[in-house]
Amino acid sequence: MSNTSFTYSFPVLQTNTLSFEELNKGWKDDKRYPETSVQKFLLRNAKIFSFLEIGAYGEYTENGKYVLKINTSKYVGCIPMLSPKTGLSCGNLIVTGRFGENISELLSVIDGYINPEFNDLYKLTTNSQKPPLYFECQNYIDHYIAAKKYKWRKFDNIEKLESKPNNSTRWDKFAIDSYDPKNLLRYPNKCNILTKGHKEWEELNYVLDISIQEILSARTPVRSRMAYLDKVSKLANTYDKNSLPVVSEIKLHMSDPLVIKKLKTIANRVLNNSTSSLYAWRIDFAEFFERYVQFLLKTIARSKGARITCNPHFPISGHRPSWALHYLEPDIIIDKSEIQYIIDAKYKAHMYQINGTGDKLKDSFRDDFHQVLAYSSFGGAKKKNVMLIYPSDIFNARELDVFSGINGYSSKAYLVGIPLKTQDLEETKKHLADIISI
Repeated sequence: MSNTSFTYSFPVLQTNTLSFEELNKGWKDDKRYPETSVQKFLLRNAKIFSFLEIGAYGEYTENGKYVLKINTSKYVGCIPMLSPKTGLSCGNLIVTGRFGENISELLSVIDGYINPEFNDLYKLTTNSQKPPLYFECQNYIDHYIAAKKYKWRKFDNIEKLESKPNNSTRWDKFAIDSYDPKNLLRYPNKCNILTKGHKEWEELNYVLDISIQEILSARTPVRSRMAYLDKVSKLANTYDKNSLPVVSEIKLHMSDPLVIKKLKTIANRVLNNSTSSLYAWRIDFAEFFERYVQFLLKTIARSKGARITCNPHFPISGHRPSWALHYLEPDIIIDKSEIQYIIDAKYKAHMYQINGTGDKLKDSFRDDFHQVLAYSSFGGAKKKNVMLIYPSDIFNARELDVFSGINGYSSKAYLVGIPLKTQDLEETKKHLADIISI
């Protein structure tokens, strides 16, 4: 746990303890009443903690000291903390990977597989977690597509030459032009027309153009560029770049539809070059690990000419009770000809405890193993293999044979540990490719 400028950092899925003395360095509250301060802190931060699904409570230690207990969940991320004394931000709480992973580095490697979820209700006290601008531009393009489907129309006031005057005729202009007999029956009238091409939409198109240029720039990783290439190619032909108004801020109105308000909010962040990383964010790290494994295996499957399917659903029907599963969902299936690999990624510490003992470790592995074997029962391949992949400090693989004395059937199983370090990426791919012999 580190404490810099009253920013606290904890790993996921752990219980952590903070003393009142340490907390009060940032709070500057009355040190005679630690229990009152901690309880006020918990009340002020209850909703913020729920964003990361953090459990927090105060308790007395054996030596009579009052401490704050923090239980982190499956989410990594960053949230602000409010002072019990003032109710203002007094620092940030960061939840990191369980095994010292650098989430920023790993996100840049698997861009497009998973993105942080932001909450603009909670603003961070520092900008230390700021990701690149192209994240926000991708976010803007996704919301722009949704807003375009909404078909937002507004009245636009235009000048139009008509054969009859009306209440908004510009008589000053008519008086100048009427010296020409041809203009005697041509009245410059101001008209309100309902249109999708109004001024505010053109302003949003200006931000769209900025976002497209940012995504296509060399600052954006190739993988992220490719992921959005189809979207930006289609959108780039929907507006006239030469007629776009230059704006520094887009105004929000109470009458704006919700989808437009959201788009305008993101647009202003793009214009200010200030990304939503100023706000609380989170990533389900179990899902992140699954996506990381899928990223690795997609590369390997393509190199071997094999087919890979991620998160297929095996539906469960019939007279199912309300608490029963609706479907089974293995993480990855790789198959080619008569060979098949069924793979499940688990963000657990099993490969860090390769020589460990205890019923809890055995029960957890039994559940994982039964699950992946159950997934393999739905495959039609003659040669089936199952694989459980866990995080590890170094690459580690164990081969197991499961044999049935009842029918003589057997199955090949692999326990694999992979390091979550970008410098080990290519070596990890090579080792996985050696195991998957298709």
